[in-house]
Amino acid sequence: MGVTGTLAFAAPALAQQDTEAMQRQLDALRAQVERMEQQLNAQQSTATADSDQASSQTRDLAKENRSLIESIQDSQFSGTLQLKGVYNDWDQVDKDTAGDMNFGKFTLGVNGQHDDFLYAFEYRFYDGYQFLKKGWMGYQASENDTVKVGLVQTPFGNMDYGYLGWYGNLPYIAGFNDNQNAGIKWDHTQGAWDTSLAFFKSDQLGDGHEHYGANAIGGSAQGNTEENQLAGRVAYTFGEGTDYTTEINFSAKGGQLYNKQTNESGSNWQAAVGLNGSYGNWYTLLQATAYEYDAENPAESESGISDNVLQIGAFNYTYLIPAKGQTYSASVAYSMDVNWGDIDNLYFYNDFSYISPNGDYSPTEGGFGANVDDPMLNDLGMKVTAGPYYAWFSVISGKNALNYFGPVDGDWHTSLQTNFGLNF
Repeated sequence: MGVTGTLAFAAPALAQQDTEAMQRQLDALRAQVERMEQQLNAQQSTATADSDQASSQTRDLAKENRSLIESIQDSQFSGTLQLKGVYNDWDQVDKDTAGDMNFGKFTLGVNGQHDDFLYAFEYRFYDGYQFLKKGWMGYQASENDTVKVGLVQTPFGNMDYGYLGWYGNLPYIAGFNDNQNAGIKWDHTQGAWDTSLAFFKSDQLGDGHEHYGANAIGGSAQGNTEENQLAGRVAYTFGEGTDYTTEINFSAKGGQLYNKQTNESGSNWQAAVGLNGSYGNWYTLLQATAYEYDAENPAESESGISDNVLQIGAFNYTYLIPAKGQTYSASVAYSMDVNWGDIDNLYFYNDFSYISPNGDYSPTEGGFGANVDDPMLNDLGMKVTAGPYYAWFSVISGKNALNYFGPVDGDWHTSLQTNFGLNF
């Protein structure tokens, strides 16, 4: 066979070999592509799972942060800065200088809710002392039921203050109204009914007199402290849901009166009936309270304090109240909205109260001083409000007013007080 024939025979063979080689290469390439597609699909599946997991984690984190942000947004922060002007008719310096201007108070507070959990806190600063006014954690068990634990307000008498003005009244000064104690309280509302029950492990957080509500002072010479107290209050409101309502309330409180000097326990009890009226722009409060402190005091010669009185204290001051007696108070107020430039409200009020001791009572010389007539106190005044700014103007008059207000000499004495500041 010639060269030409040989090439003619070899060409198809070479073409077939090349075709087979190319086919093998194509098959290998196709297999490699399939493997790559499988790897890509696996990577995409993994990425999708990771992405879903990451998205889920992101959603959970966002939900948690949103809940936290909403909780913070539900918190209401507040504060007060107040200055005080005083003129006392029994003070010679005030007579010579036409009164004095002092720092009043600075307060910081927060109230809030997170889901069904509630909380409130208020801390106060005064000239030379400071204290926690309230501080509690709560749970909204149902639409009508709330439980609070901490330093909470005692359910007793007319709430929240028991008076309508600025200075207060004798039931408040004696420690019955607007008092805070350390324990647990349950509040229940059902239509026109309001019911509260509480157990207080101790009267205050400490044995001193640097606190808001008046209580027996364990660190005093007499040495009594209110422990393991039960309190209850029930109220019914006539005209509930209208602008003209009358609430009638009954309350009682009592328990252990422990003496840190004798290490013995006495007892105490208080009971009150009150009326809280709201009639359009008019407001009124009436309350009668009976009470008794049966203390296991040290000998009078040791303490220097009579058994006819009880040492109590508040606002960095210790004073004496009758160990047994009754208190009576009456208040009236009128609120008037105005449009006088920045002034938007005028509020007028009068609070009157007195104490009727059982037996002899003296608030001086450790209770051994001369017997005095029934202590009386009256606060007449007005409040002017302009947005966040306010000013109280009070004419406060007292006679034998527990030695907490003015001299105890059987005469009436008067204090002119102005308190102005801002809420934020």
